[in-house]
Amino acid sequence: MSKLSKSVVAVVLALASAVVGYVPSAAAAGTVPLTLTQQGRLLDNTGAPVDGVQLTFTFTLYTTPTAGTGVWTENQSVTPDNGYFSARLGESTAFPATIFDGSKGALYLGIKIGSDAEMAPRQQLTSVPFALLALNAVAATHATSADTATTAGSATTAGSATTATTATTASNAGHATYADTVTSIVSNFSYKQGSGSGGPGVQQTVVCDSGQFLVAGFCLVTGTGASVGTTQISSGAPKTYSCSCTGTSCASIASVTCAK
Repeated sequence: MSKLSKSVVAVVLALASAVVGYVPSAAAAGTVPLTLTQQGRLLDNTGAPVDGVQLTFTFTLYTTPTAGTGVWTENQSVTPDNGYFSARLGESTAFPATIFDGSKGALYLGIKIGSDAEMAPRQQLTSVPFALLALNAVAATHATSADTATTAGSATTAGSATTATTATTASNAGHATYADTVTSIVSNFSYKQGSGSGGPGVQQTVVCDSGQFLVAGFCLVTGTGASVGTTQISSGAPKTYSCSCTGTSCASIASVTCAK
């Protein structure tokens, strides 16, 4: 080990670290630099700047200010100029996708030169001005089509929910104003049926309840020589459906669907 590397243990280091929230994606990877700049000045144990000597720097990120295991590390060959050096961290060893997503809390940068022990103290990484705005995107996964949606909590599809006010439990809520409790409209419909038998001329008429309208109906006749006489959906109130049959022995069934 050279005299220079031995004296590096007593180095005085001036750090300038800046970290922005980092979660790479297909879109961001092509436009956002995925490296961080680390700058400082290296002095020997006499206080003189180290100059023109190629050294191996080992940069390591920790979640603790002392001890612990690094969550990322990288080696770089650096030649200080009058003690000053600059390195792009993440250039040879990419940062893990989750290292700057906030899940690890504070991060501390340790620097080791050659085979000497890591310098102390480690430097805590801090944010640069306005990069704190990225905190607003911590919980946003996909917000492209949800710009004007007020609440889309458990919505499966909110792509067309531009005018949706609340779509908390709706599966598909294209232009719904409120879809929280609407499950089905089956309860809006009722079904009625009438039947009779006893000889020629049997007729059944089914009437929808007051406040409902007739949606559809059908007529079924049976018996010896039975044939359909007339069927009718009345246009007046109340709405009615009639079914009649003729024959020596016939039966008539009328059935309708009513809606509120």
